Amino acid sequence: MVLGHSISNAENLLRASGYNLEYYVSNFLYTFHMPLFFLVSGYVLFGKHIKVGDRAIRLMLPFFAWIPVYWFVNRYIHHYPFPVRFGTTLKDTIFNPGNGLWFLPTLFLCSLLLIPVIYLEKRRSWFAEAYLGLVFVAVNLIPYDKLGVLQVKYFFFFFAAGYLLAKHRGRIEGIGRRRVAAGAALLSAAFLVAFTVLYYYGLIKPFTFPISLVDLFKTPSAYLIRYGMACLGIVLSIAVIRALGTTRALKVLAWFGLVTMDIYVAHGLMIQLAFGSGWVKVLTGFVLGIVLSLALAFLLLRQWWVSAAVFLGIKRRKSAPGMEASAEMLDVFDDRQVENPTPEP
Repeated sequence: MVLGHSISNAENLLRASGYNLEYYVSNFLYTFHMPLFFLVSGYVLFGKHIKVGDRAIRLMLPFFAWIPVYWFVNRYIHHYPFPVRFGTTLKDTIFNPGNGLWFLPTLFLCSLLLIPVIYLEKRRSWFAEAYLGLVFVAVNLIPYDKLGVLQVKYFFFFFAAGYLLAKHRGRIEGIGRRRVAAGAALLSAAFLVAFTVLYYYGLIKPFTFPISLVDLFKTPSAYLIRYGMACLGIVLSIAVIRALGTTRALKVLAWFGLVTMDIYVAHGLMIQLAFGSGWVKVLTGFVLGIVLSLALAFLLLRQWWVSAAVFLGIKRRKSAPGMEASAEMLDVFDDRQVENPTPEP
């Protein structure tokens, strides 16, 4: 995510050609990286009791808290001609969360839609699958695209898939680790080949974002490519991370899972401090986006419970988990149990 935004900060992708390496890498990332985040978010919520108030504090409070910060910095420090970098007006940013920190209200809505599953599964296990399928179709049929609904129409599929992946993990493991690894390797290779071919013919268009079920009937090939490539890209991501294999690498991954909110909410400001041109600007933006965001969080925002709650959605308690990609995300990538997978922040 940070790398993708660093590329768009360094290069005007709307004017870039298909032969531009930055444009190629950006298209590659945007094919699957946000669907992957939603899949992990759905995965770690399996078996959890979802409280609306807790989810609102965790996700919506930081969303609204950072709007004036972005407005002030972009208007009076960077002197952009519009109030919010990712939206034309303050009203547009709130009612059309496709601008700015859109991930937070979209994940909040997906979480609310998941609440009935807990009660339905007590009656029949398969009710969860039926409910999630019906919700995906029903949301896509809603003739309304504001307040994050448009994003939910696309990303709820991956959020629900993550939940079901966690639910049926035992059955997947029953297939056998070698078979699963072999299947993941084949699907990963299929993704790389398919991406190369589709990109060459100009059929990869991740920036037409997001896409809804209505598009299946308007442009079926584009719809199927979008979902199919996202799913294959997710498999590639999981296969690569599982291939890391070392306990140290998994611990690092788990720790970053605890601080994803810290990075997400502030990186949009930090990457604007990038310097140089071309890939130098991309890499400096990438490093600054992560390092400075974490420095802001640990040196300032996490020091007081009020600022931690308002800007990071962290409730007042001894240990503060990150966004949904917490230590439990390791279960998505590795079959083994890692002792003490998350060092203290």
